[in-house]
Amino acid sequence: MSTENSRKKTGIVFRNPKTRDGKYFWEIAKASKVLDVNSPYHYLIMCRHFGKTCIVAEKQGRVIGFVTAYIPPDSPDSLFVWQVAVDEKERGQGLGVQMLINAFKNSKALNIKNLNATITPSNQASINLFTAVARELNSPFEFEKEFFSATNFGQNNHEPEMLFHIGPSF
Repeated sequence: MSTENSRKKTGIVFRNPKTRDGKYFWEIAKASKVLDVNSPYHYLIMCRHFGKTCIVAEKQGRVIGFVTAYIPPDSPDSLFVWQVAVDEKERGQGLGVQMLINAFKNSKALNIKNLNATITPSNQASINLFTAVARELNSPFEFEKEFFSATNFGQNNHEPEMLFHIGPSF
């Protein structure tokens, strides 16, 4: 089913966020009980300063998911995904994949050819999500380079973060 037909059927609208959406991002992240929850200020900054590279999923006027992403200064052809979150009631319908594809396609106007994220080796849900996005985009992908080691996190007992790289995609 095309994204347009899917949108009509589900009533989901994908758009770039406004500052006012930051509070909803924080609430969804906190309610997930699995995401690292950043400060409300962080989500406000993502919406305000990086709104062109972030995505909101909205259903009947309610924010039901988001992608926060930005273009790293040393990789101007890449979109780096910070977080993907879907409201618990809306999970299992492919919304994460749709949001990531929308974020990537919107960023193509900014000459983006790659999509990157970091994922811990045990986070199978995120690995599956980004693998599905690569397949939908018909793009090559890699998931093997260490981006941050466990020691980079200090005494926090955090797994290493591995780079998931999709692209190039044209």
